[in-house]
Amino acid sequence: MADNHSLPSLPSIPEYIAYDLAHDIEVYVAGQAAQLRGPEVTPLIEKAHELAVRAYGEDWLHWGFSGLPLAGEQIAGHAEATIEVLRVIGWNPSDSARRSIRDGLFLARSTEAGWGDDTSWRIGDLLNILIRASTGAPSAFYESWDMHPSRIVGDVYAILAAAAAYARRYGLADAVQLRG
Repeated sequence: MADNHSLPSLPSIPEYIAYDLAHDIEVYVAGQAAQLRGPEVTPLIEKAHELAVRAYGEDWLHWGFSGLPLAGEQIAGHAEATIEVLRVIGWNPSDSARRSIRDGLFLARSTEAGWGDDTSWRIGDLLNILIRASTGAPSAFYESWDMHPSRIVGDVYAILAAAAAYARRYGLADAVQLRG
């Protein structure tokens, strides 16, 4: 008896390598991909802010998970540094390449700039909210969004740039403001 419901075969190792290479070429060709700026990003971050305030309250961006305050510029700087890291190493979220947004956030950490776990987690939260604002979805997880087969490098740079714009607009001017 023949099995008409067999599973498709898994890609071979050369097919995985070809997939990684295709992403590397896409990143190279994208070069200095256009980032959302000014009028393009304003409606998105305003909608995201409405969602965030409803879900987390007005000051959600002002605090890290460590309980210490965060300045908007710290968060924005880390998001922009992540874009630069991904430009250098080449964005490729495949499991074999390990050059996803999450990997970029980790590689962009800087003790001197105040970029660490707190800023990484807040950027992740920002990306989740921005994805919800752009898609209308009730929930979103940036790592799944990043790995989606339809994702292109320009999308990744644009959402990180939007996160930086959001942090500058709604974040604290100076984290020292909250210290008592």
